[in-house]
Amino acid sequence: MSRRISQGGLLVILAFLVPVIVELRTIAGLLGVRLSTTGYLLTAAALVVGVLGAVAVWNLRFANAGPDGSEGV
Repeated sequence: MSRRISQGGLLVILAFLVPVIVELRTIAGLLGVRLSTTGYLLTAAALVVGVLGAVAVWNLRFANAGPDGSEGV
């Protein structure tokens, strides 16, 4: 079984992020943070880039794994 994340898996991850991105302004308002449109877009972009970066690191971690799942030397 491959531990790499498929394109469908990436779509699922982004689907879970969409409500957070849409409600980011509401959450910020509840915390007393005022965001401009540019600040909102930059924050949403940073969230997406951060999650996709974590997925990329996950894939790189298992890209060199052997067939038995060990990372080996």
